Amino acid sequence: MEAFWITWGVFTRYVLRSPDSMVTEATALLLVPLAFVGMAHALNDDAFPKVTILIAKFPERIRSVIQLFNMALMFLIGIFFSIVGVSAAFRTYNAGNTTDVLEWSEWIFWVPIAIFIVVFTILALALLIFPRRRNQGDV
Repeated sequence: MEAFWITWGVFTRYVLRSPDSMVTEATALLLVPLAFVGMAHALNDDAFPKVTILIAKFPERIRSVIQLFNMALMFLIGIFFSIVGVSAAFRTYNAGNTTDVLEWSEWIFWVPIAIFIVVFTILALALLIFPRRRNQGDV
């Protein structure tokens, strides 16, 4: 549905020369929570992009320390974004803020973001406490 809505927005903007502000705002509002949906899944599957050309040359012990440092960094970033997301969800709910064009309640978008980020942070903490052992071929 989101893809259709974006296509319609592009069509109205460039073919009909009449941009639809509702489509623009709704697309932006719906894509932001969607961006956070897969973060915990990507972390669990170790699917974030990495540059390992240099790290692959290090001994196993150093690679383990780098992996631990990387997970600690992910956890700290998760803590920061969890605080920001949960705070924004509460603030927008209490203030009753609405979006500019559509006048949708902003907390509706902040609650899923906060949930997804908190799940990501909990998973990062679990992987920091209980690191996974990798096979010899994995980097």
